[in-house]
Amino acid sequence: MMMKKFYLILTCVALCACGGGNAKQPVSTTENITEEKQVSQYPIYIPFEEGMEIEREVKLSDIADSVEYIRLETTDDCLVKGFKLTNIIKTTKYYIIPEAQKVFQFTLDGKFVRNIGRRGQGPGEFLYVTHIDANEKSNLISIYCSSSQKMNFYNLETGKFIYSVRSPYQGTSITSMYNDSTFISHVRNINGQKEIKLYFSDRKGKMLKSFNRPEKFICPIAGASISGYSDNYIYRYENEVCYKEYENDTVYVATPNELKKKYILNLGKYSIPVEHTLPFVANVQKYHDVASGYIRTNVVETKKYLFFPYTHWAGKKMNEQQYLMYNKKTKECFHIKGDKIINDTNHGMDFSPIWALDKDMIDIFSAHNIYELAEKNPELLNHPQLKGLKEDDNPVLMIVHLKR
Repeated sequence: MMMKKFYLILTCVALCACGGGNAKQPVSTTENITEEKQVSQYPIYIPFEEGMEIEREVKLSDIADSVEYIRLETTDDCLVKGFKLTNIIKTTKYYIIPEAQKVFQFTLDGKFVRNIGRRGQGPGEFLYVTHIDANEKSNLISIYCSSSQKMNFYNLETGKFIYSVRSPYQGTSITSMYNDSTFISHVRNINGQKEIKLYFSDRKGKMLKSFNRPEKFICPIAGASISGYSDNYIYRYENEVCYKEYENDTVYVATPNELKKKYILNLGKYSIPVEHTLPFVANVQKYHDVASGYIRTNVVETKKYLFFPYTHWAGKKMNEQQYLMYNKKTKECFHIKGDKIINDTNHGMDFSPIWALDKDMIDIFSAHNIYELAEKNPELLNHPQLKGLKEDDNPVLMIVHLKR
């Protein structure tokens, strides 16, 4: 069963204060500049701290043309027990859905196609699925396993294993296909001594370009840093590959030549100082005392909006995922009331903007979770696209088709 909460895990990932810092530059509101020109003038400063003080109700009819529910077919070969929310891939024909030790391929209407690869240590096998990607131009699916530091490639149409590429740098946490012949990888600073945070490599496993962290450090305690179940440091938006770590306030456009600053979040009082992060605080209890007021944020980008799912670094709210929303055209930034977008379109479930797929957005509900919601709203199970759902069925994808 897929859990809707955000879970934090003690690992040994480094928290580095790299990026734009706590820059307090104003957002341009010049009326005679077109929207296209404003967007091209990177970096754009997001008034995050100010937005935290504003709360608004958001309805699906405000942002969406339509909503549909995709029930993933349930068979003995495809029992989806849980998956990383921010790493579902959509192609023109398929959804590719990973869990810890399996990768499932479904058609866009939810029909099961096959499992991609399998658990093991032989050719085309993996021990743990860290990250997946797809390239329709090359007709490839990639599965990256951080424990073996190896990325396997499979045919998108047949699922047949083709070849593997080993990461050239130890500690690589995520590897995606930048294009047909180049890969982009993120490195977690496991022991505080990793110089590289992001790099590009080729099909032979040769590093082409790397970007360094500003400093090294020594962890005062073992298992000193925090990563989350929904962590994702690399995402695609249109023709861009974007990169953001939770430890900084900057979203970059990543290319083999440079990291170009795209968005800088004015986190203000919500930005955690380096000296208050676990790598620099020897006492865990002290860390929880001082870090509970600071936040860590992801980014979900669409044509008209930016959504910032965030949690607190510590304290009672570190498992509560909340949302800030930014309107690219009006420059308005505000907290989403109730941390859900109200579904006023089809009497279905309210929506959490977990991830953007192509021109759509996605949320995911376990069948069990839908039954729990139906206790308060019995008509939910009579929805045409949910009728006949069983409590032990595979999860349901909620697809929000955004207004163009």
